[in-house]
Amino acid sequence: MGLYSQDEPVVRQGRINQINVRWGQLYELQKDWGERALKYLLLTNSGGAIATLSFLGASAEAISATGAKISLFLFVLGVFLVGVTTAKTFHDMSGLFKAWKQDTNHYFDDKITWEHLHKQDDARAVEDFWDYAIPYASFGCFILGSISGAVSLFT
Repeated sequence: MGLYSQDEPVVRQGRINQINVRWGQLYELQKDWGERALKYLLLTNSGGAIATLSFLGASAEAISATGAKISLFLFVLGVFLVGVTTAKTFHDMSGLFKAWKQDTNHYFDDKITWEHLHKQDDARAVEDFWDYAIPYASFGCFILGSISGAVSLFT
């Protein structure tokens, strides 16, 4: 198992097929997350604006309630954090796709081995702390915003 030019034609074809499958997976991930990011950002920003305007317009007392302001801030922060998560995921998927494409070309040019190609891909396809922290922080904002809003109704 070495360089592309040293492989048997049957092995080459099998590896090309595997490369194409992986390429397709990464492309679809990049495309799907890009579409999700745009749809999500449109829906959440529009929904947040409508909900905020409806809430503020419904009661003059709501404008002066500190709990309502805190809730609004937390909900907006939560929406922002989900947007950050969505954008981060899209960029991560895009980076994986670009790096896979580059390494595949290096493999075909006999600059790296088949094993190196996959080791690099495995090394890149890892999750980090922020992949979990940001979405959970957004969920925390939702919970705290809900609690703050409920408390402000009773005070």
